[in-house]
Amino acid sequence: MSDDDVRAAMQQAYALDRAGDERGAIVHYDRAFRLGVPDAERKRFLVGYGSTLRNVGRVDEAVAVLAEAVRSYPDYPALQAFLALALSAAGQPHAALATMLGVVLDLSHAGQLDGYDRALAEYHDELLAKVVAPPQ
Repeated sequence: MSDDDVRAAMQQAYALDRAGDERGAIVHYDRAFRLGVPDAERKRFLVGYGSTLRNVGRVDEAVAVLAEAVRSYPDYPALQAFLALALSAAGQPHAALATMLGVVLDLSHAGQLDGYDRALAEYHDELLAKVVAPPQ
């Protein structure tokens, strides 16, 4: 398959997603994912793909795709935020809240949390301790 095939699938997925047709979009997202999204566009693609997987009820796949994306792009907070939404949809509230709280802590600048940084970091750690690791 050519680079043009991947880009065409991505553009079709994005267009259908913007139009609110997630069921139509997922077919094209799946195709682009299988074909191999170019590195320069991959992290943004994975946000849309993971979100759409969640929206069409493929929650476990959304968690898997987004969790792998977070490992690949740990400094891209959009992926972490969408992973939190997928974890919530998957019935993992502690993991979801810990993930979203991690985003807040990562994005906050000194003083923005009005001195509550330490407390929030402790709550973050408590939530992470409650997260059950998936079977290997």
